[in-house]
Amino acid sequence: MDERVAITRIPLGMTSAYVVRGPVPILIDAGMAGQEAVLRFRLRRAGVEVADLALIVVTHAHSDHAGCLAWLRTLTDAAIAASPDTMTALRSGASACMRPRTVLARAMVPFLASVAKYPAVSGDVAVIDSLPLAPYGIDGHVIPTPGHTRGCLSVVIGRDAIVGDLVSGRMGRPRAPAIPRLLEDRVAWEKSVRSVLMRGVERLYPAHGGPFDADQVAHLL
Repeated sequence: MDERVAITRIPLGMTSAYVVRGPVPILIDAGMAGQEAVLRFRLRRAGVEVADLALIVVTHAHSDHAGCLAWLRTLTDAAIAASPDTMTALRSGASACMRPRTVLARAMVPFLASVAKYPAVSGDVAVIDSLPLAPYGIDGHVIPTPGHTRGCLSVVIGRDAIVGDLVSGRMGRPRAPAIPRLLEDRVAWEKSVRSVLMRGVERLYPAHGGPFDADQVAHLL
């Protein structure tokens, strides 16, 4: 990765956003509704003011990733980038698919459904094949990585990738990667993991747990 670019985790309780600090800052994901003050505080701790954000990438339309987007819209001119499926969900504050993969996940779905809504917001940039980050001074791309939901995105910057819920930490072992507990399409997920790894990524930064080395994640396939 370019030495002028830094990836900083923004911890938000059970989930994490990330800020990429290059010539201009880019935010990846936006936490739950109600975490606005925490998000602003954590960004400031990372040396970033909300108003200075140049781009916000939403990895997918779950409430713990899209909750503060509407609030951010009022404070920054940053464009919101998302997949077409996610943009459709954002317009109504709807959740993407929550298909449980495990017995525990199945038990969690009623609770997750109860907190699935978030303030509606319109996206600006639809990511279909790839969105280059060169206009923001960063040698990287936003790419589709469906599986967890069909609208998922990841951000690849050099040997690093910010992957949302493409992989997650294991229960009680957050530094050990696992297949996400909610998984809409297993075949698409496997293709997405391979797509990220084939780009030469060495380090993956998820929303829950991590970070993970690429060889750790490869063993999930």
